Amino acid sequence: MSIFEPFVGHVIDLEFDTHEAMIEAALQWQLEEYQLDRGSFSGYIKIVHTIHTQIANTFRSNGVFVKGNTPPNVYLFASGESEGKITHNGMNVLDDELVVLTDTDQLDFILSSSVDDVIVAVDKDFLNTAYEKYFNKPFKYNTFTKRIQLKDNRGKYFRSRLKGMLASLMDQNEKLQNDPDFHAKAEDEIMQIVFDNLDFSKSRKDALESEINAEKIRKHIEKNFKDNISINELCMSERLSERTLRSGFKNLFGLSPKQYHKNFRLGKVHHAFLKADPANESVEHIAYEHGFTHMGRFAENYRSMFGKPPSYTLKKISS
Repeated sequence: MSIFEPFVGHVIDLEFDTHEAMIEAALQWQLEEYQLDRGSFSGYIKIVHTIHTQIANTFRSNGVFVKGNTPPNVYLFASGESEGKITHNGMNVLDDELVVLTDTDQLDFILSSSVDDVIVAVDKDFLNTAYEKYFNKPFKYNTFTKRIQLKDNRGKYFRSRLKGMLASLMDQNEKLQNDPDFHAKAEDEIMQIVFDNLDFSKSRKDALESEINAEKIRKHIEKNFKDNISINELCMSERLSERTLRSGFKNLFGLSPKQYHKNFRLGKVHHAFLKADPANESVEHIAYEHGFTHMGRFAENYRSMFGKPPSYTLKKISS
């Protein structure tokens, strides 16, 4: 049985005016989100299910880091547009390509600015059968880059078609649940939208050396985010010039290594405040556990990033 079958016709339509609320929603899907961009936040999640598919459209007004696991027994196709950079697993996501993930792959997206994305998750057996029927060959893609190219200039069109399909199914969710013919036609149309826009004559380049170097440094920063990190020492250990690293990091993630470290650490502590019990935890203790030793400077940076003092976030969970 498809994992989507129990949710056929189920609609999720949520709007958020704080990132705290979107983080709490993301946790329902075993996803973690960390805000990487300053300022007030708004966003939404729209989802509808058929027996074999799930279509989702999400919007975030600020840059975020999203991490989690791909659902079992599905292919997940993701396409997005942003004012900044979109990367998955240390490689840029271009406008004319899909990220393709299975349950052996982690979700690891960095969105450096506002982003509007569309995600289609499809039951593996259903997609394999539909693909072979449509193309008369087995479904294959580049499992290293985890990308499939879209036809030229089709990124915006592809996302628009899927958003239109999502809106239509949300409006007709009762029909989706109770009319087998309508349901079958809807799934055929979803697959038609996906298949009609693929272009296997084009191939995504492998990761550039600058992407590989920047991703290596990012992983080090995330693993050691509680520590004070010397970019100069990292460059020496990796035999990179600081200028090369800064340029590659900025081109890939839209932030300098120092900014990424600072914002990632603030995002982690923000997430910890939301999950903590204010009756048993204090701002100072959680901040110290995340590598902040100067409380005055920490509070100032936190307020600058999230618009509220740390105590507000910690106590909000109890209200």
